[in-house]
Amino acid sequence: MAPPDLSLPQPERDPARHWLVYAAAERDPDRFRPIPLDEAAERLRPAAAGGEADNRTPGDRDLVVISRQRATAIADLLDELAARLTPGVEVRTIHSDGSLSRLAKELADDMLRRAA
Repeated sequence: MAPPDLSLPQPERDPARHWLVYAAAERDPDRFRPIPLDEAAERLRPAAAGGEADNRTPGDRDLVVISRQRATAIADLLDELAARLTPGVEVRTIHSDGSLSRLAKELADDMLRRAA
């Protein structure tokens, strides 16, 4: 399957409802569509769950070890946060079931637990 045509126009995104960092590529017709926040959480959760094992010895807490998939999910969430905190971006009341914020909180709590 050929990759999506990145020259296609990007869809309008509502910060209260949609993931800001990227859109979903679809075929037939080729287009991008905004990703609802709850769908973004569904897409990130499998990667965020990847590689949860921490095989360090007790007391060895100088490094926090996570999988590449988990690091990518955390980076995606931080990119989204950066987009939302950009001066001039207006974000109204979020319309979501809260799954994306719960995922972010779970990852933050896990990182703190691993570093303790």
